[in-house]
This record gives sequence, C-alpha cells and structure tokens, in this order.
Amino acid sequence: MTGDADFRVSLAKYQLNAVDALAETLRTVSALHDREPEHRTRISRELGVILLQAPTGSGKTLMLGRALEAVRGQLSAKTVWFWFAPYAGLVTQTRSALTAQCGALRQRDVYADREASAARDGDVFVQTWASVAVVKKESRKVRSDKEASLSVDSMIAELRERGFRIGVVIDEAHLNFGSGAAATADFFLNVLSPDFTVLATATPNDAKLEKFERDAGLKVASRVTVAREAVVKAGLNKIGLMVGVLRFKEEDRALIDTEAATLTAGWSQHSFIKDKLAEKGISLTPLMLVQVEDQQEGKEDPVARVTERLIEIGVPEKAIAVHTSGEPDPAFHTLAYDPEIEVLVFKLAVATGFDAPRAWTLVSVRPSRGRDFGLQIVGRIMRVHPLVRPLHGSEPLLDRGYVFMSDPELQVGLDEAAADLKAVREGIAVLTDTLDVNVLGNDTRAAESYGATPLPPPPVQTVPGETEGDRIERQVSMGLLNPNYATASPPRQQSALSAVEGFSAPATPPLFPNLPDVLSPRVTPAQPVPQEHQVKYLLRTDLGIPTALVREELPNLFDIEGDLCPQIAREFCRMVPMTSMLLAVNSNAELSMRDLFNAGQTDQRNLSVRMSAARIAEQAQAQLMFNDGIDPRRIREAVEAELARLCQKDGIAATSRDIRRTINLAILRQPQALKEAVRIAQGHHIRLESNEPVPTEQFGPKDAPKAKKGAYGAFIGRYNRPERAFVEMLDNDDTGRIKWWLRNPENEKWATRLILPTGKRFFPDFVVGVSGRRTRDSIALVEIKDDGETGRLHSDSNAIKIRSEHSEYKKVFWSYREAEGIFLKAVWNHSYNRIFGAGPFEIEDMVMIH
Repeated sequence: MTGDADFRVSLAKYQLNAVDALAETLRTVSALHDREPEHRTRISRELGVILLQAPTGSGKTLMLGRALEAVRGQLSAKTVWFWFAPYAGLVTQTRSALTAQCGALRQRDVYADREASAARDGDVFVQTWASVAVVKKESRKVRSDKEASLSVDSMIAELRERGFRIGVVIDEAHLNFGSGAAATADFFLNVLSPDFTVLATATPNDAKLEKFERDAGLKVASRVTVAREAVVKAGLNKIGLMVGVLRFKEEDRALIDTEAATLTAGWSQHSFIKDKLAEKGISLTPLMLVQVEDQQEGKEDPVARVTERLIEIGVPEKAIAVHTSGEPDPAFHTLAYDPEIEVLVFKLAVATGFDAPRAWTLVSVRPSRGRDFGLQIVGRIMRVHPLVRPLHGSEPLLDRGYVFMSDPELQVGLDEAAADLKAVREGIAVLTDTLDVNVLGNDTRAAESYGATPLPPPPVQTVPGETEGDRIERQVSMGLLNPNYATASPPRQQSALSAVEGFSAPATPPLFPNLPDVLSPRVTPAQPVPQEHQVKYLLRTDLGIPTALVREELPNLFDIEGDLCPQIAREFCRMVPMTSMLLAVNSNAELSMRDLFNAGQTDQRNLSVRMSAARIAEQAQAQLMFNDGIDPRRIREAVEAELARLCQKDGIAATSRDIRRTINLAILRQPQALKEAVRIAQGHHIRLESNEPVPTEQFGPKDAPKAKKGAYGAFIGRYNRPERAFVEMLDNDDTGRIKWWLRNPENEKWATRLILPTGKRFFPDFVVGVSGRRTRDSIALVEIKDDGETGRLHSDSNAIKIRSEHSEYKKVFWSYREAEGIFLKAVWNHSYNRIFGAGPFEIEDMVMIH
C-alpha cells in the first residue's frame, strides 16, 4: 500500500472482514491476559500470535494499520506497537502509508524518541530488525542507555512498569528474519517479549517463517486469510498473467542477441499498454521493470550493459532509471512513482516488497530463476493502479501483467530450462490462477518441453519505401542481430531475420493476440443458476410489485469530501450547544466511601475532578473513527473552523486550544450526534437509483410451500426461524393491508439499501407492499432480529441502523420475537441511547410514516 494518497481510503469488503477478524482476535487475547496474568508468556507465544496471509497488492499495511486503530482504546491495557519491516526503504513506505491512512496511530522514532513517560495507547515504532536486533547490543546506540535517553531495552521495561502491553507487527514475515535470525529471536523473546504478535505475509509456508517459529517457540494460533479472488474482485489485483519465454532455433541462436530480443519484446508490449491508456483518456505513464543479475567480480556491469541495449532499441535515455543498491531504499520508491521514468532497471536483491502500481511489464534477463522469482518479483506487476480501477474487468490488455524471460544461457539445455520455468510457475501459482505461458520465437520443440503455447513472431507491417536491406540494417543497429550475421548463409539470415523482425517493426500487432475478455463479476450481472432438484419460480407481477426498487447510492467520498465535511460540522454544531461547553473545564464526579471498620457507615459527596485533556483527546479521536471513507482529520478541521466562526459571531473569546478541547468534550458526551450529523450531511449527496430490475425469476425446491403474498409465490430462499415466522404472519394477514412481500437479499445489485453514517450499506430483511401507505409503490421496509435479550440486538451497528431512514421508503420497521412467539416492535430510546421493545408489532402500524 502506498502512502501518497491525500484522502482516507474506504476499505474493500475483504479488507473490512480481515480488520474485524484481527481486531476481534486481539481483544480475545487481551481478555485472556486479564484473566490469567500468571500465564502471560504462554498466552503470548501460543495464543497471541496471529498470521495475516494476503496476496501481494491486497493492502496488507492498510489492513494491519486499521486493525491497530480499531483496538486503540478498546483493549484492557494501553498497548505500544513495534512494527518491523525487512528493509529501510520499506520502513519509509510503511511510515508514509500509516500517516496517510491511519491518522489515529501516533508514530514514534526508536532512534530519537525513547521516552517511556510520553507513551500513549496506540503508539507505533516502525523500524527494521537490523536497527535493534544484534548479537552485541552495545554495537547499536539504541540499545545503550545514555544520560539523555533510555535504551530501547530500558524503555520497554519501563513501559511494562507503567502498565503498558507490548505488541509486535512483523510485515513481510517471510523475509524479515534472514541471516540474523538468532539475534532477532533473542531480541524478540527476551527484550520485546510481546503480548501480541501479528505476522503478515503473502507466502505463509515459507521455510524462513517456519524456522523462526521453531527458534522463538511460537505457535500461529489464528490465521486471517484473504483469497486472491476477493482482491481481484475488488479491483486491486490484475486478473491474470501472460509469460513470454524467448527461445529460438539452435541454428539461429548464434545470429540473434536473445537479450536484446527480450528487451525489445518487453518494450513493444509496454508501448501497446501506453497507447491503450492514452486511448482510454487515462493520464498515466506505465512502467517496465527490468531485472538483471548481480555483478560478479571482474565481470561486466549488467546494469550498464542492459541500459546501453535499452537505448539501442529505442528507449529514450531520460526515461531509464537504474537502481544499484542492495535493497529498496527511499530513492528506489521515488523512482517507481516518477512519471518521467518508463523503464526501471534493478538487481535481484531489490526485488521484494516495493510498490509499483503503474508497472505492467517485467523483463528478466537474469540467467537463473526459480520459485522466488515467480512469487516475489512477478508480484510487483500484479497491483492495479487506482486510475485504472474503473476499467477493471473490461480491458483485457490492461487486466494482465506481462513477463518476458530471455532464454537461459546458451549452454543450458532444454531440460534444465524447462525445470527452471517449472519452478517459476510454482511461485506464480501463489499469485494468480490465470496464467498463460507462451514461447515467443521459432523453437516449437521448446514449447512442447515447457508445456507452453508456441506463438509465432507477429506479422510485420510493411513500411512504405523500406527495403529488406533497410530492415536488416535496423535490426543490426538495435543489437537484435549479432555482427556475424553478415557472414551467414542467406537461408540462415532469412530465418534469423524472420524470428526477430516482428518484435521491433513499427505498428506491429500485439505480441499476445486474441486475449480473452475476462470480465469482473461486477460488470456482468450474475444469473441465477438452478441447482439439482430446483425449479423456476416467476415474479408475480399481478400483485403490483414494482419492476425495480429504489436504492440509495453515495458518490465517491473523495469527490464530495470538500463539501461533506463542512456540512457535517454545521449539523454537529447545530445539534450540540458547543459554546456553552467552552468553560466546562471541570466535571462533577460522585465519590462514595464506605467505612472499612464500621459496617454500614457511608459518606457520599460531590467532588470537582479536573478531566485529563490528553485522555479526552484520545477518546474523542477514537469516536471519530467510525467511517472508513471520511478522514477524521478533515472532520475535526471542519468542526474547529465552524466553532471558531460561531464564537466570533457571538463575541466569545476562545483560543484554538479551548476550541479543540470543547470539540473533544462534545464528541464524547454526544457521540450519536456526530453520527447523526454525518447521516444528514450524506443525505444531501445521496443519489436514488432504480435501474436494476427485480429478478423476473428465482429458483427454489420443487416442493417449496406456497406463499399467497410472496413475490415468487413460494417460501424460497434462506430464512432463520424468526424471519420465517414473520413472513408467514404477513402471508396470513387478513386485514387487507399486506399486498405482497419480498425478501431483500444483502449485497444483491437490485436490492434496496440505505447508506449509513459509517459509509456501510444496510439491506433491510424484507420489502413489503402495504395498502394505504403513502410512500413510493406503498413500500415499507422491515428488519427482523432474533430476540430482544442478547447483545446482538444491542450492538453498535444496530444502534446506527435503527436510527437511519431511507430517502424514499422512510423509517425501517424493526421487530423481534419474544419467548412466547409474539413479535414486538423495536424502537430507539434517545434518553437511554439503546433499543427497547415498544409493545406488539401491529400490521396496521406499517401504514403510518413516522
């Protein structure tokens, strides 16, 4: 995940699920620590280790950061987190991402800020293991106590004395330990000794990770797994991968420079992608990555060699960047994002963990490869750039990554080359299940051995006035044909020329022709598929069911944030008497004392207790974190500006500090008011859509019970017991009020939904046609809960849902069934801030618009 976004991104559904799972597991482990403090070490190592397995490009940093945000202020003890990345460059990338997307987390620097007394819940230190974990701790300044600062060891010890718990996040866990595993394990176990450990990786079965588990005596008790299919569906991963292996006939190899041909093929594909982006009006420069081998002592520098060849084949010199460092550093990430750079040349060691979302093409001229190449290096081109996501699933050329591999060194036989490619395939299998391997060139025997599809060179488009001699001269000047070409026999010359000419000819067709249209499920509506023993039930249009339901849709929050946040601020300041709170520095607290020696004697008195400004600010910030799509910093800035305006209007003298404190108090005292302000402000931007028709047919069991007023004439679909009992009650209505009822399935494109203040969508359980109700199509919405006793009814999400209102269909009716089987009305009580029962549910009530 990159950190250069200037707005807070909304999480995809799979990311929300992963964040919820991580946060819930952390809460569970925290509760175990509270219950059995004497077993802290065992709980930490056997139950407190969580693994997040997610594909490259799925947003691991974002999910991890939002999970830490979610538990900030919610764990029983304050927690300071130590986040480890494998390279210094990834430390910079992680810090930027957390700053941009996880504003509630305060970042601290282990090099310059080791003051335990300044710690707050949710503090995060981001660094590499190498910066702290060494055999001789005296060799690291951060491990040595000085007059001016504590060592990291002493800081951690003091944090524990102050009641803090320690959490560790190990990003790219499959690489994180390396050759210093012994020192790392010692620091991890004996200095950090974390209460919570969160591992993140795209390769959970890596041997290095397993070895670290053994060395540290850890057990991964909980796994949160993200399927690649979900990442593709969300538009964050490309749909598939095309691999082209350049292999030429034995007799042609002496005449052809295979490396130059591979680079030319890659540059040609890069140019096709560049043209397609321009055709679609997308202002984005694609990037081609070129991987070379590490330089051997006394040998030619491979970076200089490849750069020279790139210039020869027509790549502008200013468009080429090289990176020769042994690991990805901040400068490397800058190159990956610079739109002036079209080709980035790098070595093997730098290939892991960096983000390059504008990269589609990868060329590898390294002589030996393997599983790590397929898994790590190819992963760099699987991300989908944000500007291309609107086209995801509709443009075959842009929906794939492209890998070109030169033939292994000439002395490597076909069998060895096939084994090399097999290892690459195994690595890529973790990244994508849509893989096509092709042999480019004229060696069909190689295609059979590789288990690949042979693709002949693309046909050459003739250029007016260009002779064959001109074409040969062009190939020689580009380095595609070796100098000894001129001394070869005419048949051999013609064979070699034909094999490479299509890679470099102007206006040549694509190298991978006839790409299939693989469309995202979001583009093509899913059709109901009948299962065995199921029959078709038609929509009963005779009941007056509308052809489509009205759905609430919200534009991209980034597009409306400039207007939305000031509107939220105005609504919030209108609801809450903020100016009267400005002088509320102290809060009354009742102290009740019982005489320990004289039973029955008590004394109660009111005290004036000064509230901690830091604690107020911390808790208020947590209350702002309810909508992933709206940056809490923007809301706070807007409310501060609005309150300052009101103070100026009313002649109230207030400092910026007074204003911030007042806002924090208001948010804590009336948290529902803030959500209500968001709901009202969002309402100004909500669009009403009715362009998705209700399905004209559904499938269900052949012997499904008939439903007189059911939309499909039968009780089909899934219901829990309270839901089934409720619709049976509707179906048996004899008042004449119920005309029809329809199940409103969650996440179906045609189903009606409400946009909640949290940014999430709410799909009420049932849509009901009610005679006499004055809404569009006489529709009422109903939500059924399982009971009124358990915490499920009284959850935070239900508290938000029950207060929301559909723009067209108005308030949703809520009901639950008590033990005697009677359905009761569920309503929101503003005085108690919770849901209460309000007497029996009456069908006649559904006529009224509240």
